[in-house]
Amino acid sequence: MKSEPTRAGGAPDAPESAAHRDSEDVMIIGLLTLLTREICNRVTAALVARGFPDVRASYLPVFQRLSPEGSRLTGLAELVMAPKQTVGETVDALERLGYVERAPDPSDGRATLIRRTARGQEVNVIAAAVARETQRAWAARLGEERMAQALATLRDIAQILRKPD
Repeated sequence: MKSEPTRAGGAPDAPESAAHRDSEDVMIIGLLTLLTREICNRVTAALVARGFPDVRASYLPVFQRLSPEGSRLTGLAELVMAPKQTVGETVDALERLGYVERAPDPSDGRATLIRRTARGQEVNVIAAAVARETQRAWAARLGEERMAQALATLRDIAQILRKPD
């Protein structure tokens, strides 16, 4: 009979996950993380190549979710799904680097909007182009029909999340 592996102190290790035992049985979170990481790596590489070496992958969700008209920090933090303080620190860094600016909210003088500068807009244009190129490359490998099915399924899941039961 096989004994369970143990950690220091004699406690048994947690059972090996199914994803580790069988690479065909991977949870959606792992797949989505892999895809997101690949796109982020491609975007950051393209940004470096085009003269934006100071953009980190951790900044990309703020660039992606920032409204063209500008966003309030609280709303941006909700969209990025990160604590307000963390998003605020990212916005501070992006402001120092010249990618965003803060401006008074015309609809509420007490509030501040975070908006992309022209430099921040360039980052978004490059990122969107790289995402489209990546999607086209994957479609070329998978076939247009399979890629369309994958995108449709992901859109359906996103719709479910927007309208919970």
